[in-house]
Amino acid sequence: MNLIAFAGIGENLAKAMSNQTLWTNIAQTIILIALGFFFTKKKLLPDATGKVLTKFVMSVALPCLAFCSFMSDFSLQGGIDAAVNFVLGFVLYVGFIFLGKLIFLPIKDKKKAKVLSVLFAFGSTTFFGYPLVSSIFGSQAANNFNIMNVAYRVFLYSYAYIAICNPGASEDGKKINVYDLMKKVFLNPIVIATFVGLVLWLCQAITPAQIVRKDWLTTNVSETFVVPWRLDVTLPWIFQPFKVVGNLASPIILFAIGCTLGGTSIIESAKDKYAWIYAGLKVFVAPGVVLGLLVLVRLIGNLCGFPQIISTDTLNSSVITWMVPPATVAVGYCISADNEKEMAAHTSLISTLVAVVGIVFWVIILTVIEASGFFTIPA
Repeated sequence: MNLIAFAGIGENLAKAMSNQTLWTNIAQTIILIALGFFFTKKKLLPDATGKVLTKFVMSVALPCLAFCSFMSDFSLQGGIDAAVNFVLGFVLYVGFIFLGKLIFLPIKDKKKAKVLSVLFAFGSTTFFGYPLVSSIFGSQAANNFNIMNVAYRVFLYSYAYIAICNPGASEDGKKINVYDLMKKVFLNPIVIATFVGLVLWLCQAITPAQIVRKDWLTTNVSETFVVPWRLDVTLPWIFQPFKVVGNLASPIILFAIGCTLGGTSIIESAKDKYAWIYAGLKVFVAPGVVLGLLVLVRLIGNLCGFPQIISTDTLNSSVITWMVPPATVAVGYCISADNEKEMAAHTSLISTLVAVVGIVFWVIILTVIEASGFFTIPA
């Protein structure tokens, strides 16, 4: 496809606006956040509900979701997506670290400018973005999201920590050295689940598939060709509970976001001009920059005969990665180091509220682009 595909923008927009799945996902997001907000404001839940739910999602539900998303057939395009997203993650995060410094350069208060630049580069991808990508765009987009997040975790636990906290500053009373930072990166349950799932998925390309009997504990004796570790086929009674737990991530985390919003002062946050400036840049400008870059790369790929370099799944996961509110870990750094902690909390709240509107905006835009066929991979 070429740019002529965008000439039918009206028709594509009509398709997007009439997509029932689109509006179902958007309504689900808004309703679950609103429920969490309502229950917290009305004191119908304990104050720590949001934190408890978040801990469960981070430690259990998201690792299950990440691992289960790789239980699918290997494809060449999926392999290309994996390589592209791994490299793209490091390129984008390095680029946005410098872009953030440039954007907030006019702010006279250098401490505020530095904190805002870090929060601009690092969004709440695991807490906010991944469940959205998984529920709206499917498992392949979620896989791409996870692979890109490798770079996110490397820089979040190294650069972001050093930039916000003073050298030798402590988190939870303990000094953090390079070894501790690397443990946070590579021993994170989500990272482990992602790497294990990715390796097993890639190994399908080099391991001969074997005949297995599907659901062999039941009367279903149909046979299919898969590798033994495709648990969704070979051990479905074990795989299914993990999948159910993984699918809980999205509704629980959206409810937890509502609980977080309900426990903070919206009025105080709304008075902070930096919170609104940040929210507009993070939710609308940052993903717009990523979208423009990917369109350019896809155009170059088309001209060079490599249209598969940027797929629709890569587009969807990348844009959502950059429209989410600031990373909760980065905001935690600000609080623990007492470095513009009020501003960080305000930006987190306001950008979360704005992101609810941003979800509607970007999902519609991405649906229109997908309908145009510009990022469709030729058969």
